[in-house]
Amino acid sequence: MVMKQQTSGKWNSIHGAVQEKYGQITDDELREVEGDSEQLIGLIQQKVGAAREEVESFVTRIYQECGESCSHLTSRASEYAEVTGEKLRQGYERSTKAVARHPMESVATALGIGILAGIAIGYSLATDRYREPTWRERWSGR
Repeated sequence: MVMKQQTSGKWNSIHGAVQEKYGQITDDELREVEGDSEQLIGLIQQKVGAAREEVESFVTRIYQECGESCSHLTSRASEYAEVTGEKLRQGYERSTKAVARHPMESVATALGIGILAGIAIGYSLATDRYREPTWRERWSGR
């Protein structure tokens, strides 16, 4: 039997599989039983009239399939995180060396970027303050 805490993390996949197999069950009904396998099994039995054992095996199978695909995705995500972390470390080391080799140019570049960002932000904030009223606003006297 699938426990509530097990289904709650995989609910989107379970939701889709239930609707695919039992199309007569609505989204609202599935939202009412979200994460609770006992209520889900009862709902499917009530709407479809299937045997409890059949419904339980279906829900268990869905959970197992979701668990396998999620563990695969987790391992892939950790691999990407390791590669990304390594590239970030390399980029940090290169930028540190570049700043150490050219300290004045680095300070001037950072100052220029800061000034440009400040001008862009100031301009974007000021344009809304000084905008022209629309004809509706002029007509209604706002």
